[in-house]
Amino acid sequence: MIPTAQLSARRRLSSERGSLLIVSLILAAIIGISIASYLKVGRNALTIANRALYNNAAINLAENGLEEAMYSINRLVADPSYSWTGDGWTAVGATAMRRKWTDTTFDQNATGSVSVYVYNFAGGAAPRIVARSSVTLGGVSSGAIEKWVEVQLTRTSKFANGLVAKDTIRFSGNNASVDSWNSDPDNNPATPAIPYSAAVQKANGSVGSISVSVNAVLVQNADIFGYVATGGAMPAVGSQGRIGNFGAAANTIDMARVSLDFSANFDAVTAPATTNYTLGSISNDLDLPRVGDAPAADGIYYYAATDIGFNNKTLAIKRRVGDTTAPNVIIKLSDATTSIAIGGGSGALNVETGANLQIYAPGDIRIAGNGAMNGGTTTATANQPQNLMIWGTKTAGVQDIQIAGNGALVGVIYAPQGSVKINGNGDVAGSVVANDITVVGNAAFHYDESLGYLGGNSPFRVTLWNELSSAASRAAYSSVLSF
Repeated sequence: MIPTAQLSARRRLSSERGSLLIVSLILAAIIGISIASYLKVGRNALTIANRALYNNAAINLAENGLEEAMYSINRLVADPSYSWTGDGWTAVGATAMRRKWTDTTFDQNATGSVSVYVYNFAGGAAPRIVARSSVTLGGVSSGAIEKWVEVQLTRTSKFANGLVAKDTIRFSGNNASVDSWNSDPDNNPATPAIPYSAAVQKANGSVGSISVSVNAVLVQNADIFGYVATGGAMPAVGSQGRIGNFGAAANTIDMARVSLDFSANFDAVTAPATTNYTLGSISNDLDLPRVGDAPAADGIYYYAATDIGFNNKTLAIKRRVGDTTAPNVIIKLSDATTSIAIGGGSGALNVETGANLQIYAPGDIRIAGNGAMNGGTTTATANQPQNLMIWGTKTAGVQDIQIAGNGALVGVIYAPQGSVKINGNGDVAGSVVANDITVVGNAAFHYDESLGYLGGNSPFRVTLWNELSSAASRAAYSSVLSF
């Protein structure tokens, strides 16, 4: 018979062994769960990393489609005989094209496709491109990765936008507005120009500053029916201001119409070398061309003068008695301090209907009095903006430019060093490129989209790149990209 003490010791030992076994099993379970959890975490991390990799592939695929569309758009600009349909595109009506690529392959048996739709492919209006890419991962059951991207294009012309500045653009009126129209939609000078009116207005007005300052674009209480771009800062909108399409609510910004990576070139300009006639200082009433003056071989009348300066007088560009066509005149000024000073109650710079005037000025410019009239006192009667062009040739320092209009102020200003102030309570139409721009009063600024063609067949570039990541933003293009 086993002694009681020995039996008790054996029971304790057996109990301890059982406890160790249970602890071992628990530890093994914990280790197993930890390993399984680690493997799951690792698998999830691998899945996330894999999807992130192909997320980038999807955006690259979408941009490849956009680049193909831009190639075709600019190919047509350079070669009017280029055929979109002959290059694999399908026409959708008279103004749109579409195309789909489905043969893209990636590593790990992943495949991709991209659908592209192009609005205004021929460039009659600013083209817009939307692309929808899809990447399907190989060997997994997760959904395809999709990327939707929209880009807006514009010409690389000096006047590809309505108001462009190196520094600030400021609207100081409570009822100022910006929109657009196209005075020459078929890009054919032989067809009659279309004047601005509510019937042809578009929400493509464009305002851009390359500045990164918080004051780059001060919309304040103006209505920007179109697009605003800066070098990095959000435009400032007041309680009654707006950026968007027609009908946008006050104090709203449509972020699809705002970009913060705007860039532009502000190349210096020089006056043409040709001079037919020298006028000295233009200080009295003068009609150009004068009786007896003859144009150069290119049909342009070239005049050199020191300055234009008078009160209650008029400089008029008009056809002479017996002339069958309106003249094309260039005036080159040399006074680097004050190039133009027109004042008095009746002082004016008038360009007759159909006539053209370009002024090259190195000094300050002030056109007051009755201001500048380009063909008429309303947008319905005025010439195209390109018929009155003012070129600031100053290359250093500030060139002060102040222009007032009598009714409608229609024209183009290009002055890289210019501090431009436009005073008006009526319509202002055309384009302004300067160091800084101030629109005073309740002026309604209308950008003429045909100015994007000025200077020859300029290619298009991207002015707005926008990834469509919400269901609402994609819905607008779902029907055209589902093919």
